[in-house]
Amino acid sequence: MSSSSLLLRPTLLAAGIAMLGLAAALPASAQENHGEQSSEYALPAAPLASTLSRIAADAGLVLSIDPQLTRGRTSQPVQGQLSPEQALRQALSGSGLILVPGASGSYSLQALDSGNALLLDDVDISGRLRTQDGSEASGYRSEDLKNVGALGGMALRDTPYSISVYSSDLVRNIQATSLDDIFKLNPSTQFTSPTTAGYASSLSVRGFSASGNLNVANDGLRFSNSSNSGNAIEEMERLEVVTGLSGFLYGPGTPGALLNYVLKRPTTERYNSVTLGNAGGESYYLHGDFGGKIDEQGVFAYRLNVLSQDGETAIDLQKRRRQLVSLALDWNVSDDLLVQFDASWKKNQTRGLTSYWFFSNHAHRPDASDLDNDKLYSQRWSFADSEHKRVGGRFQWKLDDIFSLRGALAYDLNETQYAYTGPTVSSAGVYGQPLYAFAPVEQEETSTYLFLDAAFDTAGIGHKVTTGYQGNIARERNYTDYIDTRFQYTSVVGNRPFNERPQVAKPAYSVGHGDQHLSERSQSDNLLIGDVITFNEQWSSILGVTRTRIKSFSDNFVWVGTSGSKPAIKRYNESKTSPNVSLVYKPQPWLTTYVTYIEALQAGGIAPDAALNKGQSLAPFISEQYEIGIKAALGETLLTAALFNIDKPNALQNAQGYYVQDGRQENNGLELGLTGKVTPALTLISGITLLDPEVKKAAKAEHEGQKPVSVATQLAKLYAEYDLGAVPGLTLTGGAYYTGKQYADEANQHSLPSFTTFDAGARYRLPLADNDLTLRANISNLTDKEYWLSRHYLGAPRTLTFSAQLEF
Repeated sequence: MSSSSLLLRPTLLAAGIAMLGLAAALPASAQENHGEQSSEYALPAAPLASTLSRIAADAGLVLSIDPQLTRGRTSQPVQGQLSPEQALRQALSGSGLILVPGASGSYSLQALDSGNALLLDDVDISGRLRTQDGSEASGYRSEDLKNVGALGGMALRDTPYSISVYSSDLVRNIQATSLDDIFKLNPSTQFTSPTTAGYASSLSVRGFSASGNLNVANDGLRFSNSSNSGNAIEEMERLEVVTGLSGFLYGPGTPGALLNYVLKRPTTERYNSVTLGNAGGESYYLHGDFGGKIDEQGVFAYRLNVLSQDGETAIDLQKRRRQLVSLALDWNVSDDLLVQFDASWKKNQTRGLTSYWFFSNHAHRPDASDLDNDKLYSQRWSFADSEHKRVGGRFQWKLDDIFSLRGALAYDLNETQYAYTGPTVSSAGVYGQPLYAFAPVEQEETSTYLFLDAAFDTAGIGHKVTTGYQGNIARERNYTDYIDTRFQYTSVVGNRPFNERPQVAKPAYSVGHGDQHLSERSQSDNLLIGDVITFNEQWSSILGVTRTRIKSFSDNFVWVGTSGSKPAIKRYNESKTSPNVSLVYKPQPWLTTYVTYIEALQAGGIAPDAALNKGQSLAPFISEQYEIGIKAALGETLLTAALFNIDKPNALQNAQGYYVQDGRQENNGLELGLTGKVTPALTLISGITLLDPEVKKAAKAEHEGQKPVSVATQLAKLYAEYDLGAVPGLTLTGGAYYTGKQYADEANQHSLPSFTTFDAGARYRLPLADNDLTLRANISNLTDKEYWLSRHYLGAPRTLTFSAQLEF
């Protein structure tokens, strides 16, 4: 073990213990309700409306209660020294309702589905949408999660996992048009390739940088990572990121993170929004978001999002085009049954892909300042195209006061094709552009779940038991003429010095005219049972177990006869029982501490193009994670800390040229985060991650104890907003983002220097008759810093984005 590892691990542990001690020692005056008077409560379980009315009347609060929401519901006992708001929330615990703050200190109730927790957005009397949870007014701090996988909706502070929420208000205000804009703010994520690469966008999360380590779900339905190109930021109400393993919650998945996309649902009243914007360079977009009731009674309601984007980006000769149509429908069959439907079509096209750099010897890598980050080192005709179709439905059915049933089913069809010329450096000072051109690939996927929830008490101990099934089937079909060997891997420009970027005609390669066959099929089946146990106000636990089966089939026929690969058909059918054990302790109502152990079975990796066994799938394997964490609500901010250890098999290309599992990768780390209003005028979203990743038990001695490639051991991010009181409606925005040194090769002989980028911007909101007009602008990479984003990509140039949104 390296000396730095020996030093960092006790340092991380000491920091985590110190934070636990500090949080526990904080005075009760630091509670989230910032000065709200507390009282001693001793209220038994009773009809919910009666208990809520009593608490509100005694405290002098204005609480709007819809009798249809509270009918037949019973409150939890309310006991202890609590503020009125805490008492109301305690009474509502487990009821399927949440407390929603309104204007002038008033409150109302909203239905929180025990499964997917899909809420109708709140709309004011003029029809403008107000997202209460995670709103701009709350400093983007969220109280509740729409979905924690199999566990359904939960309070964010009660979850024994590291979870971040990015609300629609935040997405709009940072003018996000891709995941890059979201994960730029997340302190646990590091880009290893950008969206403009078209075909290989990926992240390093908690030090795991393999392609596809970001797992994906849509409203709790788990999909394979390849389906992610079918998700658009503009159709989402929020994004919920579970950092680390999530096997018990969502089924098989890789270490790193799981991103749950929460689709925008129909609104109770008419809502219209139109945004005209610029995503950088000459890339303009028009986005429309419309919702409301279909019938007078609101039994049927809709939400429609449409988008068109086109034009050259901030990188010369690069163009990006996106199109989106997304429809969501709600059918409120009765007070106890909700049926939902959604369908979408998306098309993404990129021309002039961001250059993928490959170095046979990293000693030949030039400094980033010797290259132009706003120019192409590939061809303008290089492209990545995808067309995506998705349709799905779900239901939530309250059977009685104890049992609820929820289920979902969705089908996803995606066709992608790409061709690029990646600048390749084999000797100092010159590069070539080998051609990589591939036939279209068709991927289809079906995902489903069915869960039965039961909420009840036994001997004063609360239970929410969930049992059910979640499953997924994914198929990939390829053409026999996947590549054209006449042109593949041959440089289209010969060898050129770095100061030359010639554009040449597209080679006359021909692909995709042969037969199309199944090349991969994977099926995951997950049976689970879990129990959220509430012992008392301070102690709770989540116990769960899953029985997971992964069946996979892979056929490397596309490489046979084109690259010397031998025919190989691989089949796996493996099952594993995996536990989840979490213990939660709340020494104060505003402070949560937890310890969690979780395992996950995941499909093996797929050999990359450079391997002799390219296209072959490795056997499934088990990863495990230990995590200790704190969540503290101080004033209007949420502070989080997580100390973790993740262990998984390591995969690499060995000396013989084959992609194999070799040794294990063990990552230890500490994450710190802050979200919310530090002062009434200042909002911060910030965090720090310190990592100690290490390769262990490797077959090659030189890899033992080394750091994984493209993994920075230090990340620090800060996004800030400041409301200028002197100019009502004007808010200044900005950020600073630091990525530490990272290694470019497995032997750790060559590294990429650390870098820091800055953003600056503003928005101005002004009333326009009975409507709202919001103007936004931002400059990213303000100083035009030139840097290596990862071992394969340069960082993005300085980019101006701006938009105007009219809500009416």
